[in-house]
Amino acid sequence: MNTDAYYKRIKSLFRPEQLRLKRAIVVGAGSGGSRVATELGRLGLPLTLIDLPGEKLEEHNILRHELGYASLGKSKVEELARHIHNLNPETPITCAELDVAMDRVEFKRLIQSQQPDILIAATDNYESKHILNEDAMAFGLPVVGAGVYDGGIAGECYITRPGGACFACLVTHLQLQDLAPKRSARDIDYSNLELKELQSTAALNLDIAQIALIQSRVVLNLLLDGATDLIGVPPEVNLIVFANRRVPGHFERPLHAEFIHFDRVPDCLVCSSQCASEIDREASRIIGALNS
Repeated sequence: MNTDAYYKRIKSLFRPEQLRLKRAIVVGAGSGGSRVATELGRLGLPLTLIDLPGEKLEEHNILRHELGYASLGKSKVEELARHIHNLNPETPITCAELDVAMDRVEFKRLIQSQQPDILIAATDNYESKHILNEDAMAFGLPVVGAGVYDGGIAGECYITRPGGACFACLVTHLQLQDLAPKRSARDIDYSNLELKELQSTAALNLDIAQIALIQSRVVLNLLLDGATDLIGVPPEVNLIVFANRRVPGHFERPLHAEFIHFDRVPDCLVCSSQCASEIDREASRIIGALNS
């Protein structure tokens, strides 16, 4: 691989070597996660790809996934790594099949061994997002997560940073309120903390890709740490809501983003000072056990 030739068209934007010193863990190799991993991986960012044990590409995935028929019936993470290496053979990639909610000790062990700079939440499972939130707090890591609203009308990208509002603080605001069509009882309730598994969101690949690309841009912005600004919004923004199309009464402007800041919730059950200290102590105990 001729590195100079490969990066020739983007050298004026940022120095690729900035990303080679970073690492991201991507949890989820579905339609959104595969897009985020591909965009970051082709730039040379070292990645750790995680998906559930035995998760394989099925035919109904292909319409909205980065992978195609050549990967049908094969491991999503292994095939995604192969796909990224076809775009950039020098990108370091580690693959793991792991349920982060069921095997928390192993997930912490992976974080400790990989030493990531950021966690990327690309799952449609609220339990795993809460686990990522707690572990990110324990290790002092930012998290960038995203989701697409049913029908693909819009989506959101959230950012949590050490010391700022955590996912548990933000999730109380992810009720869409006037930002999305009202749902009937049989529809998805994205604000329900008790909902373990979201139904499959009906959305086109272009709807999902739009939100995944915003998520990728936010990740890059955080990793470049001010050396290059790829967004141009205030750094305190921790929620981006993007309308894929106009929905009268809800999204009046198509292809339009809202940039929002939410403060940390003082009595948050996860990141309040008392609970955060307990999480830190538990993380220290687990890390000590891993090292022993």
